[in-house]
Amino acid sequence: MHASIRRYRLVKGTPDLVQAKVDTVFLPRISAAEGFVGYSVMVTGLGGDGLPGIVTVSLFEQEAQAKASSRLAADWAAEMADLFVLEKISEDSGRIVSRAEAG
Repeated sequence: MHASIRRYRLVKGTPDLVQAKVDTVFLPRISAAEGFVGYSVMVTGLGGDGLPGIVTVSLFEQEAQAKASSRLAADWAAEMADLFVLEKISEDSGRIVSRAEAG
């Protein structure tokens, strides 16, 4: 299993609006992608610049699929630019080497 973790600064809009659009627009798209395992969004506290942070984690079966999710996310964010703007701060992708889930 592979993950892609993206960090953003929310420079326009609200975390609640991002959540609503993730739930109604982005989740149906990413969950239909080949090799999809899971997707999570975390809203972090205000940074030193006063802007909220958004962190996303995409889980896929294969590395190429996890990396492709970044293109899907970028395209979606561009579509949403009239409502909110996410400035990408960083992105990391890699193989999951240890994992546990509640029973």
